[in-house]
Amino acid sequence: MIIKENTVCYTSQRGHKNFIYPSDTKLVIKANCNAQYVSWVSGGGKIPIKVLKSCLMPLDINDKTKLDVSPPTKDEYTIVWIEKRV
Repeated sequence: MIIKENTVCYTSQRGHKNFIYPSDTKLVIKANCNAQYVSWVSGGGKIPIKVLKSCLMPLDINDKTKLDVSPPTKDEYTIVWIEKRV
C-alpha cells in the first residue's frame, strides 16, 4: 500500500509484557512510500505498519528518532504507527 505524503506516524516502544506499543514521538512519512500492515494487536486507535527508514522524517530530533531513522538505508525497515482510518 502507498501511504499519503506527510502522514504523521509514531515510533514504537517496548512496553508491558515486552509488547511493542506506539510512543509519543512523531515522524512524518515522505512522498510515495510503500508500507505493509503488520498483523499485531493495535495500540489504542493506532495501527502498526512496516516502512523503510528512508521514508521517515522526524518532527523532533531526539535519541528515539535518531534510532528509528538512522541510518536511512533503502533496505532497512522499522515499525511505526499511524492513526486508524474510519
